[in-house]
Amino acid sequence: MPDDADTDSESALFTYGVPFVGVLVVAVGIAAAVPGAYGLIQEDLTTCGAPTVAVESPEETDRRFADSPPPTVDRLEFASLAPSERAAFEAALDDPIGEAHVEGPFPNAGAFENGTLVTYEGEDYYATVVADNPCFETAPLQFPLGVFAIALGVVGILTPPVYRKLVELERGLE
Repeated sequence: MPDDADTDSESALFTYGVPFVGVLVVAVGIAAAVPGAYGLIQEDLTTCGAPTVAVESPEETDRRFADSPPPTVDRLEFASLAPSERAAFEAALDDPIGEAHVEGPFPNAGAFENGTLVTYEGEDYYATVVADNPCFETAPLQFPLGVFAIALGVVGILTPPVYRKLVELERGLE
């Protein structure tokens, strides 16, 4: 026959210990699932993976280089840019602050990162990358494992009250 002290300690462990562990597992699951979910949908919400380029007007470009750009600055013809680069360049020209995202292949990224002169309609425009906009990296199973941990934690939290309810029902049937 079990001692009352043993029964009380088992009851306290079952009543408080199991739900506490369940809460910890839920917390770990939330910490994994939220960034994992963000990693799955971030490309739809943000411009991650699409670097931002800034294009200066010909007047600003002349002021920057005083009519003699250093030989270290690359020169590119607008026609030689990739379609995504051309679209971003033209979008930056139309943008009030002169910035746009390169969405797609970016074969001249090295030249833009160092700053380059792009010849467009006979005039030189200084263009450079002002933000890389990298994507948040997540593990492929981070979201599903986080959801599983949340579900497992909820089971741990709900086990004592469900068990007590089942015992109560069983006693009511006797």
